[in-house]
Amino acid sequence: MSDASENEPQKSDTRVPLFPLGALLLPQATLPLQIFEPRYLMMVSRCTRENEGFVVTLAEPRGGQAQCGCYGKIIDFGQLDNGLLGITVEGLSRVRVTDPERDATGLWWGRIETLPESTSNRQEEQACLLRYQPLLDALMEHPYLSSQASDTLDSPRGGIHQLMVWLPLDTDIKEALLAEDDFLSRCRTLDQVLNDMAGAD
Repeated sequence: MSDASENEPQKSDTRVPLFPLGALLLPQATLPLQIFEPRYLMMVSRCTRENEGFVVTLAEPRGGQAQCGCYGKIIDFGQLDNGLLGITVEGLSRVRVTDPERDATGLWWGRIETLPESTSNRQEEQACLLRYQPLLDALMEHPYLSSQASDTLDSPRGGIHQLMVWLPLDTDIKEALLAEDDFLSRCRTLDQVLNDMAGAD
């Protein structure tokens, strides 16, 4: 797990690489990725060499509009069984991305501003985690997901954010979770999603 001093990304006047994935990443959660495109191989090499991070976004920038993403750092990497490079990224801070530009390799870059993260009563957060714990435990029985687990699962935010990353959510729900500054409101959105899933069954 990263040191708390690393939770702040570069200043907003510094451009950082963007990785549009369609996958959700949130602070204290981890996300495994397979890297094969040359532009992203170069990005990973640079970030590893310079101990810097990049921003995972849900989509490529559209028309220069600002978008939300999560700034993260590589905490593990190695060659996968299929020969591709595998990395694990830990989310550190939700950010707003502005002034996106594409370089000659096709890699997107943007300026970033850290988004506020609300403070909540620890007991309220713990109650949220207890509510989701059975689902989190069930998902942890899957070997692929259990191999991704980190010690952040022991904290309410870490555990709940990891659950949000693992669930097969629609893009609009991912966007809402990423844009929400209040953690408990984020949990209420998840409650509604889970209720809808249960009702669909």
